[in-house]
Amino acid sequence: MSGNPSLSSKQRHEDERFMAAALSFGQRARGRSWPNPSVGALLVKDEGSGPVVVGQGATMPAGGAHAEVQALAKAGGRANGATAYVTLEPCAHYGRTGPCALALVKAGVARVVFGCSDPNPEVGGKGKKILEEAGVEVISGILERECRASVIGHITRLVHARPHIQLKMALSNDGFIGQKGKGQVAISSPESRRLVHAMRAQVDAILVGIGTVLEDDPELTCRLAGLEHLSPVRVVVDSHARLPLNSKLVQTSASTPLWVLVGQGAVPERCATLEAAGAKVLRCQQRNGHVHLPHAMKELATAGITKVMVEGGAHVARALLNDRLIDEAMIFQGAKIIGADGLKPFVEGSLELLNNKGHFTHELLRRVSGDILWRYSFKETS
Repeated sequence: MSGNPSLSSKQRHEDERFMAAALSFGQRARGRSWPNPSVGALLVKDEGSGPVVVGQGATMPAGGAHAEVQALAKAGGRANGATAYVTLEPCAHYGRTGPCALALVKAGVARVVFGCSDPNPEVGGKGKKILEEAGVEVISGILERECRASVIGHITRLVHARPHIQLKMALSNDGFIGQKGKGQVAISSPESRRLVHAMRAQVDAILVGIGTVLEDDPELTCRLAGLEHLSPVRVVVDSHARLPLNSKLVQTSASTPLWVLVGQGAVPERCATLEAAGAKVLRCQQRNGHVHLPHAMKELATAGITKVMVEGGAHVARALLNDRLIDEAMIFQGAKIIGADGLKPFVEGSLELLNNKGHFTHELLRRVSGDILWRYSFKETS
């Protein structure tokens, strides 16, 4: 059936209910599927007693089956006549796997409901066309905003040729990140710190500056029981390749990938030493003696990274913000009061930083124990 026919309120409610379930199922692919988007798919069929899920899938890591193919495999013959709920338009091209749109047609799926279109020029509109020309009813735009958010890294990588960049920061109740003479201090609650580890498991990479590494020697892994294997790529912005070989990052590079973004002027011998120790070194353009971050982000996108969480480095955070590369900020505001000897955040002040830039909206996302989690989002139209 061509077009997007009007839906009854009952049908729309059912479509939204199953699309929400597909979104939930697709979350398990976050941080694991890059460079592919983390898509969720459900196959639903009414076999006499009401609609039931007969197959489900989430995108596998690169080279593995897409969500639709997994759902079809689990459904088997029950896919014939079923409705497929997919968070992103089914693909229409041959890559490491075949077109999912054709797989759905061959399985006899009668109806396909997808959340948002794919900006990939090899897919956008073509998957829908394949389905419609085969006589499959196609409905698009169900929970579109939520579906776009679920694959925002994929969209940003294709549209802007860089990853989606999320800044994470913890501030005291009075707007500081630490105390003078003591550096960073514990501000957020244990529950908030656990949430941060869960957030790490859902991104492709964590990025910090070399200053953070030299001061704190972080490991930057996901240390929640059962999620250790979901630790993302660790990325260090290190213009002059100063990363110590005895740092935790280098020492754990065999088990969790470590990438180092160096400037063109970095000493080749030092870069070779880091590579021999297990790090992947990416040479980037320089600006004022530092890694040129817009170019560095393009390098990450070229390497397949779709979503990055920035966890540390005053210079890096400031430069990303000034270059309008930060898409969202997750600010944990703790209950702790630091007082007059507090250390200011990465630039001039407090949460007002993002407000004063005039390019962000913000919302109270949730309360975590005694903390408040604020989410700042870049205004795409500004």
